[in-house]
Amino acid sequence: MRVSVPCASLRLLLLTGVALCPATALAQAVDYQALQETVGEPVTTSVTGKPQRASELPASTVVITRTDIARSPARDVPGLLKTYAGVDVNRWTAGQSDVAVRGGVQTYNARLLVLVDGRQVYLDHYGMTDWNLLGVQLEEIQQIELVRGPANALFGFNAASGVVNIITRRVGDAPSAAATAELGNHGIGKLAGSLTLPITPMIGLRMAGAHAREDERNVSSRLAQPLRVFDVASDQISGDVTGVFDGLEAVIGGGHAVNRQVEYLPSQLLSNQHYRSSNVHGSVARDTSWGGVTLNGYINWLNAKYGAGTIANANDALVLKNRIIVTQASSLVSLDSTNMLRLGVEYRNNRLVSAFQFAERVAYDVVSGNAMLDLHPDDRVSLTVAGRLDQLWLHQSGMISQPAYDDPRDFDRAFTRFSFNAAVLVHTGRQGLLRINGGRGYQLPSLATFGSRLPIATPSPIPVFVAGSPRLSPVLMWSGEMSYSHALGATRLEATAFVTSTENAIASPGDGLQTELFLSPQPSLVARFRATGNYTTYGTELSASGAIGSLTWRGNYTWTHTDEQLTALTLPIPYALSPRSTTPVHKANLTLGYDAGRVSIAGVARYTSATRQFAFSSTPQLLLYHVDDALALDARVGFRLTPALEAFVAGENLSLANSAAASPIPADRRVRGGLRLAF
Repeated sequence: MRVSVPCASLRLLLLTGVALCPATALAQAVDYQALQETVGEPVTTSVTGKPQRASELPASTVVITRTDIARSPARDVPGLLKTYAGVDVNRWTAGQSDVAVRGGVQTYNARLLVLVDGRQVYLDHYGMTDWNLLGVQLEEIQQIELVRGPANALFGFNAASGVVNIITRRVGDAPSAAATAELGNHGIGKLAGSLTLPITPMIGLRMAGAHAREDERNVSSRLAQPLRVFDVASDQISGDVTGVFDGLEAVIGGGHAVNRQVEYLPSQLLSNQHYRSSNVHGSVARDTSWGGVTLNGYINWLNAKYGAGTIANANDALVLKNRIIVTQASSLVSLDSTNMLRLGVEYRNNRLVSAFQFAERVAYDVVSGNAMLDLHPDDRVSLTVAGRLDQLWLHQSGMISQPAYDDPRDFDRAFTRFSFNAAVLVHTGRQGLLRINGGRGYQLPSLATFGSRLPIATPSPIPVFVAGSPRLSPVLMWSGEMSYSHALGATRLEATAFVTSTENAIASPGDGLQTELFLSPQPSLVARFRATGNYTTYGTELSASGAIGSLTWRGNYTWTHTDEQLTALTLPIPYALSPRSTTPVHKANLTLGYDAGRVSIAGVARYTSATRQFAFSSTPQLLLYHVDDALALDARVGFRLTPALEAFVAGENLSLANSAAASPIPADRRVRGGLRLAF
C-alpha cells in the first residue's frame, strides 16, 4: 500500500525515523526497512547523504528492494538490473556480464561505478566489474540503488555513466538469517546464506558466504577460444562487526572471494580467468551538535590470472596484482530544518604490479575534495548542486621491462579534473514531479591502459606487443536529462528524455593493428590503447508500475540512438568499439508478480532489438557478429512450506531465444529449483 504524505510532513517523518534533531545531519546507519514501511516506498541516503524517498531524488534513480529481490527469477545483480529502463546487460559468457547505462555497450565496461555499502568493488586494474566477485550475496542485500547518468560529484571516482550501490542488511535487535540451496541443469549448483546476530545491545555481527558453479555455454567453433574452456566457479565469504557507543557507530570487517570463468577481454578474445580478491574496511560515524561526521577507509587486493589466449605462449599466464587504498572523510551539516551542506575529502593510492607492463609497478595517487548543497526554497521546489575536484599523480617504479616503449618521464605526470552535478525538482501538484538534471563526469584510464605491455601471437616475423600509454587522458562524459513522473492512485507513470556525450573514448587494439615500429634494441611493433573518438547517445525511457489486488506489475520501454565519430569499422577492424553497433535501439520489459497466501509467482518478458557484437573468429579475425532481436521469458514460482521456508523453481530464457544474452555465444535455457530459508 502506498502512503500519501505531504512534502513538508515527509521530511519530518524521515528525520524523525532516524532519530535526528533539527540541528543535526545524518552520520550513522539508517534503518532502510523501517523508513520504507513508514513512508510507503523505498528510501535512500546515497545521493545527497540524507534520507530521501526514491521518487524525489535529484538523480535518475531506481531502488530495487529486498522484496523485489526475493520474488525475482534473477539469481545475480545483473539479472535484477536488466529489467529496468535505460540498462543494457550483456551476458557474454555464462560467467561474464557487463552492465551499461544508456548506451555505450562494450566488454569490461569502465564507466559504471559499483559499490557495496559505499566501498568500491569496481576493479581498477582494467577498470571493470566482475559481478561474480562482489563478495555480497542476494540473501544479505537490503536494497540495490541504480543511478543513471554521470554522478562523479555525488558518488566519486569513475561514476562516469552511472552507479550501482548495493546496501546490505544491518544488524537488528533480533537475530536474522537467510539461506538458499539450489540445483539446476547445466551443472547449476549454489549454496549461499547470511546471518545477522546481535551479540550485546551495543555490538552486532554480520556474516555471509556462498559457493556456486555452473557449466559454460557451448562456444561455437567459428569463434576463437582457449585450448580449454573453464566452467564457472566461485567462493565468497565476508563479515563485519558493528558497535554503537554513546552516539558513535563503528564498523570493521572484511571479505575474500575467488572466481574462475571464461570471458571476453577488451580486445574481444576469449580467455580463461582466475581472480582472487580480498578486502578489509572500517568506518566511524558520529552525530554532533553541528552536523554528522563520517570517516571510513578500505583496502582492496586483487590477484588476476589471465590464461590461454591472452599471450603468445598458451602455457604461461599473465598475472596482475592490484592493490587500492582509500580513505574518506565527510560531513553533512544542516543549514536549517530543510537545507543541507555536505563536504568531503578523499585520498586513494592505486598500484598494479606485473611483469607484463612498462615497469614492475605502475601506480597513481589521487587527492579529492567535494561539496554538495541541497536547497529547498519551498515545499514545491528543490535545488541540488555538487562539485568534485580530483588531482591525480601518475608514477612508475621498479625494474623497467625491455625493450621499453616509453620514456620513464612520461609516467611523471599529473592532471586535475572537475566534475559537477546539478538538479532542479518541481512538484507540479500533489502527484506530479518534474526533474531537470545533468552533469559532467570522467572515466579515468585504468592502470592497464596506462602501462600494460603484452606480447601477442601474430604471423608477423617481428615481435608484436599491445601496450598502454601514459599519455592517455580521462574520458569526458556530459549528460542532460528531463523527466516527469505522476501518480494515479496505485499506478505510477514516468517519462524521461536523456542525452549523454562521450569524448575521447578509450579502446583496446583489435585486429589489423595500427602499430608503431621500434628498432632498438631489436625490431618490434607496438599497438597502443588509444582514444579513438567521440560518440553521443540520446533517447527516451517510458516506465509504469502499479498493483491490482495481489497482482503487481511493472513495464518499461527504452529507445536509444547513438551517433559516433570513431575509428572506421573497415576490415580488418582496428579497435573493438562501436556503441552504435553494440547498443540496442529498442528494449522493453514487462514484470508481473502475484503473491497470495503460500504461493508466489513472478514472470518477466524482455524484448531486445537486434545488434552486432564483436568477437574474434577462429581465423582469427575480429568481426562484428549479427545478434538477432530476442524475446526472453523468465519465471519463478515459490511455495511457502512454513512462514520461514520456501520451495521454488525458477528459469531464465524459457523461450530459448538464442540472442537473449546479447552475445556472439548463443544463450541457452537455465532452470533451477531449491529451498530458501528466511527469518
